[in-house]
This record gives sequence, C-alpha cells and structure tokens, in this order.
Amino acid sequence: MADVLSAARPDSAEPSAASSLNLLLDNLEALAFLAEGLNGVLQRGDTITESLASGVHELRGVADQMPYPAEPMSRLAAEAPGIADVVTALLESGMLRRDVVDRLGTFAEAAIQGVDAARRNASSMDGVRNAFRALRDPDVARGLGIMVEVARAIGKTV
Repeated sequence: MADVLSAARPDSAEPSAASSLNLLLDNLEALAFLAEGLNGVLQRGDTITESLASGVHELRGVADQMPYPAEPMSRLAAEAPGIADVVTALLESGMLRRDVVDRLGTFAEAAIQGVDAARRNASSMDGVRNAFRALRDPDVARGLGIMVEVARAIGKTV
C-alpha cells in the first residue's frame, strides 16, 4: 500500500506517528477482522455470561454430590504447608512402596478377620494348656512363625 500519510502530509513533524498510521493502514484487513470479532463477543456478552454462570452452577452441583472427595482435598490443601515435611518423610521412608502397602493390607485384613472370629467365638487363652493346643493349629503356627521372624528383623534394625 502506498505511503498514504506521507503523500497527504509530506512535512509531518511526527515520523513515529506517520509510521504507526502506515502500519495500521497496511494491516487494515486484520484490524477489521478483529473489530468484527470483538463486536460479536460484545453482542453475545449476555449469552456468554449466562453460559459461564450455568457451568459454574453445574460444577457446584457435582461437587455437592461428591462431598467425600471434596472435603478431604480441601482440608489437605489447607494443611499442606504444615505437613509438607511429614509427607516428604513418608514418601522417602519406603512406606508407600507397593509391596509394603500390599503386606500392610494383608495384615490389616487378617487382624479384622481375627478380631471378628474372636468376638464371634468368645475365644480366650485361659491357661497354658489352651495355648499349647492352639499351637497345633497350622495357621496359628504359621502366624507365630511370621511374628517371630518380624520380631527378629526388628531386633536387628534397632
């Protein structure tokens, strides 16, 4: 496009203004496109606002239906600065290794089953004779064997 501004005002005292106006004229098509798009957004502003408000309302509804994940996550976020060192220590400790979690899960399930069985059967070890009789049970013998080995390993590490 010809240098329209220079032709109209050849004695312009503002070369930067002339340069800027030439840049605008050279990009007139792009500016028109942007102006048209902005005009469309402004004309549809109410519709866009209503859509956003509706979306936020729907998200709140979903969050209200899932109070369990929302509450612990917000609590964790609030307490994160205070427990960061504990979380770091937990992550570095090895407690969250898959094999550790699996074994702790197995132990927890066995503890629940054992407590339930003891309550159901009113089990008690009243006397040495009953304790020795329980040792003849292969499950009890295996469990005690595991406990002895765990006690041995703990003793080596402390």
